Amino acid sequence: MTAQGFADVLIGTQYGDEGKARVADGKAKEYDVIARFNGGANAGHTIVHDGKSIALHQVPSGIFYKNTSMYIGSGCVINISKLDEELENLKKSGIDARERLHISSQASVIQPHHLAIDANIGSTIGTTKNGIGPAYADRALRMWGERVLNIRMGDLQNDPDTYFRMMRANFEAMAALHGYTADIDSELAEMKKDFEAIAPLIEKDTLFLQKKVMGGAKVLFEGAQAFMLDVVKGLVPYVTSSGTTAAAAYGGGDLSPDCHRKTIGVAKVIMSRVGHGPFPSEFGGMQSEEYCMKANADGSPMYGKAVEAAYDVDALLASSDPFDVGKAIRVLSGEYGTTTTRPRRIGVFDLVQLSHAVKINGIKSLVLTKCDLLQAYSRTKNGMIPLVTGYELDGEMIDYVPASLNAYQRVKPIIEYREGFTEDIKNAKNPSDLPSALKKVLKEIEERAGCAVEGIGVGSDREEYVTL
Repeated sequence: MTAQGFADVLIGTQYGDEGKARVADGKAKEYDVIARFNGGANAGHTIVHDGKSIALHQVPSGIFYKNTSMYIGSGCVINISKLDEELENLKKSGIDARERLHISSQASVIQPHHLAIDANIGSTIGTTKNGIGPAYADRALRMWGERVLNIRMGDLQNDPDTYFRMMRANFEAMAALHGYTADIDSELAEMKKDFEAIAPLIEKDTLFLQKKVMGGAKVLFEGAQAFMLDVVKGLVPYVTSSGTTAAAAYGGGDLSPDCHRKTIGVAKVIMSRVGHGPFPSEFGGMQSEEYCMKANADGSPMYGKAVEAAYDVDALLASSDPFDVGKAIRVLSGEYGTTTTRPRRIGVFDLVQLSHAVKINGIKSLVLTKCDLLQAYSRTKNGMIPLVTGYELDGEMIDYVPASLNAYQRVKPIIEYREGFTEDIKNAKNPSDLPSALKKVLKEIEERAGCAVEGIGVGSDREEYVTL
């Protein structure tokens, strides 16, 4: 009799862009299935594998391993046309992911009216205008009169004519209500064509993944977005539209919690955040947030990657203004949106926030990415590594992330400095190759987070990694 398999959950512990895909890619060979349980095409991430850079949006990581299957769970919302395009782009790169990709029949479809709504109201929060939020909202609303709002992949698979007509009705109703305009005929025609290519990948068996694990399969759940953007646990309204906690993996990933083995957290020592929202450790505070969110008339970022590439990094690092230091760190670490090239807001590594994430998610081990970038602090005025070691709220010390947006905006981070290092660690292979100053910082991170660090990223490539 085949022994039952298990599932591990890999989540970002901060505000996204922690390098989850890179970590998942490195671990993929240990698992039979890499599965997504939340989000949609709003999450862009890049994997560098054997010198080849691949941008993924809806396809799970693990694409480079021919014996690894991929699964998009019911907790996801799917942009059919973008998924088909992504699969075609992978094929052009020599990767035929269609042979190994399975899609839950219970995953919801992003419809034309979802894109229209997001384009019109998403700018306030800073969404990527991919229709994710409106699709999740319709999942909760379910129906409007006689119209089904939550159309799922299995619905289109079983009765495409009826549900494509329903999509048209949904768009026309929203257009009449809000004055939206679009060439709906062309959009639906393109969507139908793309769906024909996607339909064979839809799993009719709602116990597909459960049966896999019962048969001995090992699953890695790969979270999109990150813990601090959870629709409930995050700082509402500046959050994503889905559940991003480790617990959400089982409902959205179509697997019993009995299969859980452990949760792995990914944290980036050069913290970043996209869009509006509280970020206590941000270099430059509100000035940085406003700068990063400025856009040109066409919606492109005013201070995107190309603009900042011309900055004098050494001069910025030597500045007494934290806002300048943040800009320099962003240029050195390449912290820009994968899709938008929008500058990400940069902050000091926050150990209070990390400890909070570890406790809520039951994280047993951590992977820390971009540790090589800590060397940049040796070029600042004091040459030391900053760490947020405490929070002060209204004159009192706290050890948690407040639930209230207003309260979190009032938090004053306590920043302490630790010895920096000048060594380039990109070629480090073993713990003995690491500077003593970095080892001390890693030990403090473990102690304050209450969790072991299993490994660190020392460069952008998957092989640039040190197992501790």
